[in-house]
Amino acid sequence: MRTAGIDIGSRTIKLVAIEEGKIVTSLLVDTTHDPLEQCNRLMAQISFDRILATGYGRHFFETQFDAPTITEIKAFAQGARAIFPECRTILDIGGQDTKVIALGDKGGVTKF
Repeated sequence: MRTAGIDIGSRTIKLVAIEEGKIVTSLLVDTTHDPLEQCNRLMAQISFDRILATGYGRHFFETQFDAPTITEIKAFAQGARAIFPECRTILDIGGQDTKVIALGDKGGVTKF
């Protein structure tokens, strides 16, 4: 099963597709004044069985595409732990803010 994740941020939109635990596609575009068009453009470039959204625009995406969402904080935690199992701190420097996220021994968010 190929799963895609799309992060609709204030400055950029990122899309990653994963299959059998490996990244098979990674795309990035500017959000611009038309994030819906940018999302459609990215999704047209890949095939996937399911997709979920995160980022500031996740609720917009959920409404437009009837797709599940996940908070940025939870997405960061799960992604970091999948790649770096010993990770305890995440620093996200985004287009509108900066977040420091602390993870516990089992990977859950303890503070941000």
